[in-house]
Amino acid sequence: MALGAPSIVAAETTQPLAPRPPPPIVWQNTVLKAPEGTLALAPISHTLFLNKCTGGCTVSPGQNDARTNRSSIPSSTVTLSSWNTLYTDAKWDQLVDCVKQTFIPFDVNVVTTDPGSTVSHHEVMITGGNSQQLRAGLNAGGVAPFIGCNAQYNNGLSFVFGATTSDLEYLCGAVAQEAAHVWGLDHELNKDDPMTYLDLGTLKRFQNASAQCHDPDLNPSQCECGGSTQNSYQYLLQTFGASNLPPATLTIATPIEGQWVKPGFPVRAQLTSLIEGSSGGSLSIDGMQVMTSSPTAPLAFNAPTTLTGGEHTVTVQGSDGSGRTAMASVKVKVTAACSDSMPCTNGTHCIGGYCVPGAEVDGGLGATCTSNDNCISGQCGSADGQQLCTGGCTAASACPSGYACIGGEGTAGVCWPASDDGGCSTSGGAGGPAMLLAGLGLGAMLVRRRR
Repeated sequence: MALGAPSIVAAETTQPLAPRPPPPIVWQNTVLKAPEGTLALAPISHTLFLNKCTGGCTVSPGQNDARTNRSSIPSSTVTLSSWNTLYTDAKWDQLVDCVKQTFIPFDVNVVTTDPGSTVSHHEVMITGGNSQQLRAGLNAGGVAPFIGCNAQYNNGLSFVFGATTSDLEYLCGAVAQEAAHVWGLDHELNKDDPMTYLDLGTLKRFQNASAQCHDPDLNPSQCECGGSTQNSYQYLLQTFGASNLPPATLTIATPIEGQWVKPGFPVRAQLTSLIEGSSGGSLSIDGMQVMTSSPTAPLAFNAPTTLTGGEHTVTVQGSDGSGRTAMASVKVKVTAACSDSMPCTNGTHCIGGYCVPGAEVDGGLGATCTSNDNCISGQCGSADGQQLCTGGCTAASACPSGYACIGGEGTAGVCWPASDDGGCSTSGGAGGPAMLLAGLGLGAMLVRRRR
């Protein structure tokens, strides 16, 4: 839509909104609870079969059993349409990948080949039809036969109806929700979790957080299996155990080990995990947390500007979408503040108010550079075909031995290696080193000192 076209906007706003797809439901809100004192099913099957009903699925009424395609929901024997009556195999593969990613934190084996009539498993039939095919009058995007408290039941048979919507994220969340109902999870008021009716059609992942349960009308309610809240992630973790995934890893891109930095230096890190998403992160200096980041923010921080000079340990911690943490640390050397009354020690030089090492250290005064970021001082100068780290000075402030304060106007200049031909050694020379400031072309900044 083009901006500045009010007649088009007005015409569009009169169009009716697309109907909201019906939510996944539990059939007649049936809840199956184990007798008091009964332990959870041991062992519960860890296999979840996604059935796209190739050639159609015949479902008969009876006690729920995925092995024999019997369900308590239909009133007579029915045939459900194949997924491929509406969608391609490529879309099916996308859906399967999304469901696998949803369950990846847990030891749940998502398969697309029927385990057979003799092997206990869980099944979701994902059809190309609508809920009316399963039972007349049923209006749902998906349906589970019951909520099975404490994961007491194998061979539950649930359904998701592809004709409800083509939205892949809706269908992915519906598959996860219907499978998890049979294992004992209720609906909940967390818009990011598959067990919700909120924001249907957005990507859902099981959240490691307690959430209020809700009734079919989205009113807060008691959970059908007890209490008023549930933690879907912890429930599935306790039921199936953790998947055998490699741990999350974290690397600090900047600063690097042993780097000299000024107070307030940037810290950038990258978390790598097979589990999507983030649960946030934090920055610590010398073991004390100084900053946190939200789950939606990158692991990017700025160290405190009040850090004292000397060696400090920088630690970044991050968590993936399932709360698995990883951390990394580097040691850095922070430049000390300096002035006429606080001279530098240990071979460092007072440049711009900070004690900066010499050219023998990467980024030190006189070290080669290609950008301001390469230099501890934050200043990379260019002259006589050289690009070197430099720093501010005035005619009244002496640069280290072997350097002259040159290249500025008035009393401002930068420290630059002194030439042996009597080149300008005061700040008044108009042809001093050019500073490589962000956004300027390198060719425009390369100048020669006046001889």
